[in-house]
Amino acid sequence: MGSFAVIIKGMFRQEQRNVRVIMGYLLGFAIVGYWMSGFLRYAADTGEPVNILEAFCVVEQHYVNMLFLVLGWLLVVADAPFMKGNIYLLLYRCGRKRWNMGMFFYILMQAFFYTAAMAAFTIIISSFFGFVGNMWSSPVYSLARDVTNNIGAKYNITFPWLVMMKVMSVPQAFAVTFLFLYLYLAFMGVLLYAAALLFSGIAGMVAVIGVHLTGYLRMMDGYTETSLLARAVPGNFIDGTLSYWQSAALFLALIVVLMVLSSIFVKKIEFQSGTEVEG
Repeated sequence: MGSFAVIIKGMFRQEQRNVRVIMGYLLGFAIVGYWMSGFLRYAADTGEPVNILEAFCVVEQHYVNMLFLVLGWLLVVADAPFMKGNIYLLLYRCGRKRWNMGMFFYILMQAFFYTAAMAAFTIIISSFFGFVGNMWSSPVYSLARDVTNNIGAKYNITFPWLVMMKVMSVPQAFAVTFLFLYLYLAFMGVLLYAAALLFSGIAGMVAVIGVHLTGYLRMMDGYTETSLLARAVPGNFIDGTLSYWQSAALFLALIVVLMVLSSIFVKKIEFQSGTEVEG
């Protein structure tokens, strides 16, 4: 466990000072802020307060926001498989298998921090417009009933998840939305890492963008069951039962599969000599 802690600590120390990582977070804030501004303008125009947790539930289940929010996350982990600097020396000190697992846990932790940062951003901004509690607000109820999309067209935001509002309190919906966003980002991060480790960084980026765009297109065509992006939006599968947890199980299974595959192949990978002496 000590070697894992050293690897993860070294990665955070290396990456958190990286301008690319900072820009990834800022891009995420900008994307979330753009869609949140429409929701808060709508709430302000109604003259009614909103629950400070609702903005996250609304924005992070908005299809177009999800399409672009991932770009900030991919910028954060764009250097996968992180073969540079002192981290490369740990490959020899800790062994390839432990180094590989350390990279996985770094990505999982970084995905959590990215998700938490986006959630905290929405809560802080919403605190100027709302209240704390379990209840859904009147503006969100009206938004969920906006079947003609009059509100959506005016404020560029939608929330058609009336069933979620009926079966969950706001904190419950917030927690589920947070978990599903986190699992999707974690999956995209480990997919990028595994593909970059086995092939190349370009191949990894092509793979994740391909999976992401394919999921978006299938979701927009109504094929939510076979869209990984649609499965990251819990409102698509909340129907009064616990079936939506199948999506969480799917993401966890995919992450485990990628972890196992990388652990098998990392022992056979030939690292470039130029990379070995970098940093």
